[in-house]
Amino acid sequence: MTNPILPRRRDKRLPFIPANKNILGEWLVTRVLLVPALKRAFGGVYAYVDPISVKLRTDKSLPVIFCLTHSGWWDGHVAYLLNKQVFKRDSYLMMEDHQLARYFFFTWAGVFGVNRDDPRKAFASIEYITHILEQEPGAVLWMFPQGRMVHPEMRPLGIYGGAANIARRLEKCLLVPVAIRYEFIMDQAPDVYVRVGRPLLISAENMLSAKDLTVRLDEAMTRTADELRSDIASHNLKAYRRVLSGRGSVNKLWDGVLKRAGKAKKLFRT
Repeated sequence: MTNPILPRRRDKRLPFIPANKNILGEWLVTRVLLVPALKRAFGGVYAYVDPISVKLRTDKSLPVIFCLTHSGWWDGHVAYLLNKQVFKRDSYLMMEDHQLARYFFFTWAGVFGVNRDDPRKAFASIEYITHILEQEPGAVLWMFPQGRMVHPEMRPLGIYGGAANIARRLEKCLLVPVAIRYEFIMDQAPDVYVRVGRPLLISAENMLSAKDLTVRLDEAMTRTADELRSDIASHNLKAYRRVLSGRGSVNKLWDGVLKRAGKAKKLFRT
């Protein structure tokens, strides 16, 4: 497939805001904006990754589209962190064009725009990222197929067909369902929990219509979201590893004080 769009070039003729990746800009976004903001807001970020999806960290043979539930403003931050800390892939993230216009600096980290209200412009964004995933081995896309923020308990999820359309154009790729929740459990500060499900292999041999593929993806995302909800409700979180340590809570600080006091008391007794 040929495409005149150069993925890393700013082009005012494009009907959306393209990514503008550069090393310095990405470092600034990561170290100055995203990570400090997450640390201030949350006690920690924890993730469980299906064993098959873990292999995507090193297996770069197929294009990958991570399809996330969208229930909070922080979702893009969490997606970027997860890619940096867990998958370590060359990543791109799709964001509403009007929002990206306000936060243009995210383009430095691989964010590009999409206008879902204009089919022509939305199609141009799909062409753009399809070209990147085809031409850049190891590149991955993070996107929110629901297209808007909804409560994590909303069922059905109500996802749009963008991911399916990209997958069909790639002809062979992996769709990976991802669920995110923000929870107050045992601490003063909320924690972020992420569950990465098992990838769906999409190929010419099992290619579905865009409608049927969207239904299949909806089922996989719903299953992953329900599993995450169940894990949190039952406190079955041992398999979730900490991706980022955030701000301390009063109870954790006090527990630390008591622990140190206990050690000091034992020391003086000896």
